[in-house]
Formats: sequence, C-alpha cells, structure tokens
Amino acid sequence: MVKRYSVLGDSISTFDGMVAAGNEVYYEGERAARNNVCAPADTWWVQMIGQLGGKLLVNASYSGSLVTGDAFPAGQSMERARQLVGASGQQPDAVLVYMGINDYGEGVPVDDFACAYKALLVNVAQVAPGAEVLCLTLLPGCSEEHDTSFFRSKYKGTSLEAYNEAIREVARAQGARVLDVAAFAAPFDTLDGTHPTRRGMQQLSAAVLEALGR
Repeated sequence: MVKRYSVLGDSISTFDGMVAAGNEVYYEGERAARNNVCAPADTWWVQMIGQLGGKLLVNASYSGSLVTGDAFPAGQSMERARQLVGASGQQPDAVLVYMGINDYGEGVPVDDFACAYKALLVNVAQVAPGAEVLCLTLLPGCSEEHDTSFFRSKYKGTSLEAYNEAIREVARAQGARVLDVAAFAAPFDTLDGTHPTRRGMQQLSAAVLEALGR
C-alpha cells in the first residue's frame, strides 16, 4: 500500500495550488520564479515523498505562520491539525512537521515555543491517531549575501539551537520521531537567507532522507 503523507509547515513548505484552500503561499509568481522553484516537483517535500514511493495527501502549510499563537493560523491551533486529513476523511499514514523558524525570528520565548509545539503534536495525534509523526529540526539557510549568522547567533536573545533542542525534547516526549537535520546537514542554498532555492530544496530533501536513514 502506498504511504500517504501530510505536511504541516510554514512558507518553506508551500507552493501555489498545493496547500489547503485559503492558506497563504510563498512560492508563487515572481517569488517562485526568482528562486527557480517553478513546479511542485522542485519542492523538498514532493521530492522526499517521491523518493520514498509515497503520495501527498494534504499540505497544510501556511506562509508566515508560527507554532505559537492564540488562533489560526498558529501551528498549535486545532484548525491547522484538522487540515492534515483528506477531503473525504482520508487519514495520513505519516505527518511531516517542519515549523519554528518564524517563532525564532519573532523572538518567541523558548518555553512558550515548547508548550505550543507540544499542543501541536497533541492536536495532530487527536486528528490523525494512527499516523507516524516526523518532526524536523530547523536547518539554517545561507547565500552569498546572507551567511548563517542570523541563525548561529542569538538573534533576539536565544539561539536557534535552543529551539531545536525544544523540538527534540517535546517530540520524543510525545512519541514522535525526530528527523534531526540540524545535527549534521549543511545550510541549504537561499537568496534571502531563509527560503530555499531549487538547489536548496534538493539539499533539504536529501538531508531529510538521510535523517530517515539514520
């Protein structure tokens, strides 16, 4: 049986026409063309799912969203979790969670982030109780004009690694599998320091596949 995957993420995991209806998209029009991410096949998640012989069920990603927040589109909102289920009620066999970079960028306190990430996983388990949940740690991006100092430093008082450690601890405590790309993979290619180019998408997909192999 072909394994069905749903995706819960932010702008890095969006593409025009491929996310839940009404969700904001980053990779569309001029932004997609500028990054040379011109088709779904150029995205990290389509590449990764395809390499595993799986099938995309729903992409519930939302550009600009944080894990934290009181209501939709916060990743911890139940509305985001409900988007992971297919239109006909089909359940995913696996859920890919790649969120948190916007929380880091906004300087959300790590304790608040950890609580919100736990709520996200509790909601996912409620709406998709049989799904394997795969939580990615946050991998930095880089470019000729943007080095990794934004991620390596304490941007707003806390290092990116602190958020990654929160993801590891919360995911393991909730029975999810950690795909710790931040522990071994090099920064992916970007134009702006954050959003993967076509090459960056390939690098991110390869890192996720390597993490699965580990």
